Amino acid sequence: MNDFRYALRLLLKSPGFSLIAIATLALGIGANSAIFSVIDAMLLRPLPFKDSQQIVSLWASSRLSNDRDVQSYPNFVDLRERSRSFNGMAAFTRTAAVLNNGEDLQSLEGLAIDADVFTVLGVSPLIGRAYTREEDAQGATPVVVLTYPTWRHAFGGNPDIIGQQISLSGRSVTVIGVMPPGWKFPIEDEHIDYVIPLNFLIGANAQNRGASFLTIVARLKAGVPIKQAQAELSAVSAALAKQYPDTNTGRDAVTLVRLHDDVVGNVRPALLVLLGAVALVLFIACANVANLLLARAASRTREIAIRTALGASRALIVRQLLCESLLLALIGGTAGLLLAWWGVDVLNAVGLRGLPHIAALKVNATVCIFALLLAVVSMVLFGLVPALQLSRASVNDALQQGAKGSTGGLHYRLRALFVISQVALSLLLLAGSGLLIKSFFNLRGTNPGFDPERVMTAEITLPRVRYADDEEKQIRTQQLIEDKLAAIPGIENAGTVDPLPLNGNIRASSFMVSGAAPLPLGQHPGAGRLVVSPTYFQTMKIPLLSGRFFNRTDGKSSRAVVMINQTFARTFFPDRDPLTQQVLLDMGDNKVNPLDIVGVVGDSHHDNLNREVEPEFYLTYAQDPSRTLDIVLRLATPHLSGLDATVKNAVHAVDKDLFVPTLAPMNNYLSNQVAQPRFNMILLAAFAGIAMLLAAIGIYGVIAGNVAQRTREIGIRMALGAQRTQMLRMILWQSITLVAIGLAIGFVVALAATRLMQSLLYGVGANDPSTYAIVFFLLGGTALLASYIPARRAMKVDPMIALRYE
Repeated sequence: MNDFRYALRLLLKSPGFSLIAIATLALGIGANSAIFSVIDAMLLRPLPFKDSQQIVSLWASSRLSNDRDVQSYPNFVDLRERSRSFNGMAAFTRTAAVLNNGEDLQSLEGLAIDADVFTVLGVSPLIGRAYTREEDAQGATPVVVLTYPTWRHAFGGNPDIIGQQISLSGRSVTVIGVMPPGWKFPIEDEHIDYVIPLNFLIGANAQNRGASFLTIVARLKAGVPIKQAQAELSAVSAALAKQYPDTNTGRDAVTLVRLHDDVVGNVRPALLVLLGAVALVLFIACANVANLLLARAASRTREIAIRTALGASRALIVRQLLCESLLLALIGGTAGLLLAWWGVDVLNAVGLRGLPHIAALKVNATVCIFALLLAVVSMVLFGLVPALQLSRASVNDALQQGAKGSTGGLHYRLRALFVISQVALSLLLLAGSGLLIKSFFNLRGTNPGFDPERVMTAEITLPRVRYADDEEKQIRTQQLIEDKLAAIPGIENAGTVDPLPLNGNIRASSFMVSGAAPLPLGQHPGAGRLVVSPTYFQTMKIPLLSGRFFNRTDGKSSRAVVMINQTFARTFFPDRDPLTQQVLLDMGDNKVNPLDIVGVVGDSHHDNLNREVEPEFYLTYAQDPSRTLDIVLRLATPHLSGLDATVKNAVHAVDKDLFVPTLAPMNNYLSNQVAQPRFNMILLAAFAGIAMLLAAIGIYGVIAGNVAQRTREIGIRMALGAQRTQMLRMILWQSITLVAIGLAIGFVVALAATRLMQSLLYGVGANDPSTYAIVFFLLGGTALLASYIPARRAMKVDPMIALRYE
């Protein structure tokens, strides 16, 4: 305690030194704690389910792409009944409905899930009960389980809701349960409002193995390793591929992934890169504080020598100095926690929304313990070396040096080593942030293949209860709505598409093309499939390259037609005119639907902006209708007052019971595509900027300290005829040498380390020469500026004053 009291008095006697050291540490510890709070919420914390490590996701191998694929309902049933490694297995798919609550219409997002999901996840409703397998059978009375927010917001938290009838998209269903607060289906990154039995949505797909739309989760039996379960399911899948070759060929393997890994898999690489970045920032901050302590040591050598002469052992001196470092670290850690608390709010504001478990993000006890450990580790990093070096000083030399306070060549070499490490680590961070910045602007500058300006969108669903089996009614409603919307003043064009571009829901279908070598049905190629109205391409300004657009004469009674994108034409008709060919669309049960190609349009990004455009084909709504009716409107002016109400009135003129959501700009979908890269770029660039600033401060401190120590030498040189410019070159050369060594080491390390972030880059290689050139120029220029200020001070030394120095 005496050591701590003495350390506190010393810190109070040197407020400038104390504030700089504490602020530097707070910055490093705060940044690390904020990012660790994200790591804790997303990667370290288990899912909120009983024995969540036993829950896995099941993914099929895809014969249409390299991605993991979903399963069909018959395949799910076979996998569940033939496997013995699981206590339960459940499948789910997304759905949506409109809640008719009196005069109020509300759009709800839901899941249709097999009844075993409650057993698999180990959760039970807060009130009421879960549905049973009997209620999940075809023809059973419709039931629904609400989520807690829906129960609170739509029904006021009415405890008597159990047993009541509510209307979902015109269908009367019975509420049997309410899920507990905070419950969220783990794989879905969007909110869920309700859960219904899966069989309500299966319909004709109950026997269709070619219709893959189900995601599967399962709970492993106790003691069953995941590899054993995967081997068993792969054997079952291989048997199904032999039994049903037309639909299951190429789907003879299953990938099992821990549910937690499945949830966080997409964000793990970016978070680990950011964690590594803040760790480097902390190391640079520690190096800066170590430099400050070494500079301060120059004025304390006489004090330590007197202590030693009076009988203090080296261990006692090291303990005293480490107490000072520990006190700095604890104060800096506390300030860092306050910064982290504020930083978590900033992280939410700049782009973390929508990430898994982000609602759990907070500075909790785990983060506080992490910050405390960081403070202790920081104390060792920045305090031990100066303490050992200072305690090793010779008593006689120190007492003879008097007030001169030099600690000799070792003192300078240690500080130089810290500067070299700071420059090297700063280059690594700057290179990483530079690559992310270039990647972000490449992604942002990607031509989506359509013009999103002045385009508004809305996702409309025709109610199943009134439209499910009536294709003529679906087509008639679609055409009437499109005509009503196109007639609104201020709207240039109106069209429909399923699905909307860049909303992540594009589907793939298998097919053959005319003239191609015949393949077994299960080995047919696949391409993205979109259903559009004839005016969709003009609305989105997707250019026609050859042939014609769809028109209203392309209906059920006319020949079946299809349009393809440029990549489709280039891939499947490299040496033929596609307008003379057909696409033979797989329909299941060994049937194909021949479609005449009538037009080729330009490529557009419908799936993901950061992927290469893949083959896609378009069907006309009049020949392939559905209940999904996503509208796109091109406005004549950027802003049209009262548009939402006008569009809603136009739709309700066709069907007054349709729910029309608030219109959303097409640019929103483009912004969502670059939101996560923007977040990664901003954060890493901020860390790199902090690192460069700290490195510049470190360089300035070392050169300034060296100039102070060499004042007498500089005065003698100038008294003997040395020019001021020679002194400037001498000091700058010393700095340039340190910076050059740091740049060389940092360059070698960066070449290897940036390869780890290749998955985060778009349109730029990990070793991009132009990025490294800019980083060298930026960091070198900053270092030169930091060196020039103390070097100019050396030029102004008066020889007479220098000779009387000390």
